[in-house]
Amino acid sequence: MNEGKSYYREVFDEKKQLEMRNYFKETLAPRGKLKRYPRNDVVEPGRRGKCFGIVVEGKISKAIISSSGREKLLYVLRPGELFGEMDLIDGGSLNYVLYAKEPSAVSCIAQAVLEEELRCNPEAYRYFIHSMTRKFRIVTLQLANNVFNDSTGRVADALIRLYACSDTEDAEMTEGMITTALTQSELAYNVGCSRITISRILKSFFEEGLLEKVNRKIVIKDMKGLAKYTDRVQ
Repeated sequence: MNEGKSYYREVFDEKKQLEMRNYFKETLAPRGKLKRYPRNDVVEPGRRGKCFGIVVEGKISKAIISSSGREKLLYVLRPGELFGEMDLIDGGSLNYVLYAKEPSAVSCIAQAVLEEELRCNPEAYRYFIHSMTRKFRIVTLQLANNVFNDSTGRVADALIRLYACSDTEDAEMTEGMITTALTQSELAYNVGCSRITISRILKSFFEEGLLEKVNRKIVIKDMKGLAKYTDRVQ
């Protein structure tokens, strides 16, 4: 079962990720303005390009939006992870939307606070670089998944990736459990398939015994069997 995590461990350094999350949550977040959001609420803690957000509690999903209003889920942010830092640093912006997947709290860090921190603690730059590099790799893996796999492979790869990124501190966490719950619509946005296709593929995975449901969450029962459907980056 550790096969999924070991594959992604080569891509993401868990120790450095934990160090990054702890820095933002424990050192920088207390210097911002805290705002709470109920489940499914749109998250917008401040003016884009003037501040950035640190997730303090809960989980926040981030998606980009097309001109016709279609959404593409990029990633789910958990405590100690950021959004808006790229807009603040490079001055540009993409049209994105953030939702609270569960009751959440976000600390909004003003530009002046960031500039003071970087001036007094230049080592903080590496945490921002880590945050942006990690997101780049997540999006790169999503792109590779869309190019290298058919719809069944894309769903299988997304499930393995979600398991690898699951919160091991979740009280309900069991071996193989995907703790970040995605609706079928969100999974469809993530892999570029229709909701009907997602429903069909998940049904076949359950029937094959590759997946099961525990406390309304998906658990991967056969990692090798699921991975056989995928063509991954070497």
